[in-house]
Amino acid sequence: MELDAVIKAMEANEEGQVKSAAAVNPSELSAAVEKAASAPPAPVAEVDAVQALLKTANELAGTEKEAEISHAALCGQAFADGAIAKFAAYDAQVQKASIAPEAPDMSKVSEDQEAQLQAAAEYGYKLAHDKMAEDYRTGHSEAMQQVHALAASEFIKGAAEVTVLVDLINQRNR
Repeated sequence: MELDAVIKAMEANEEGQVKSAAAVNPSELSAAVEKAASAPPAPVAEVDAVQALLKTANELAGTEKEAEISHAALCGQAFADGAIAKFAAYDAQVQKASIAPEAPDMSKVSEDQEAQLQAAAEYGYKLAHDKMAEDYRTGHSEAMQQVHALAASEFIKGAAEVTVLVDLINQRNR
């Protein structure tokens, strides 16, 4: 009797009650157990360790690449927000410089003094406006230098990572 037949015989009878192992003929039970023990084991599929490792590495690299892309997007957003805020501050400075000053009370001033005051006010306004414009250009230039430096740095990092990946691929193909 096969082991499956013994188990089925133990599980069912006419009343639907479960039989115990004692209800099965002991010689049949021991013959079935010996036959099951002497049967060759089921074949196990061979797993190529190198292929499994490469598959795992590729999955990990894909996940890491997605994380790096997400991180780069967040860094780009933060950088863009910072740059826009800095440009807005420079624009605000230019707007301040563009507002005309209030005219002083000229009722107690002679015409000569009035002309001198007007010339001095215009000169001061021109100096302030020129200074603000120069500060804006300098700040814009510095911001663009920071943008270029960051872009160059990130490019160099990316080139280094690509070099490492190419070297790994070349080593694998040898």
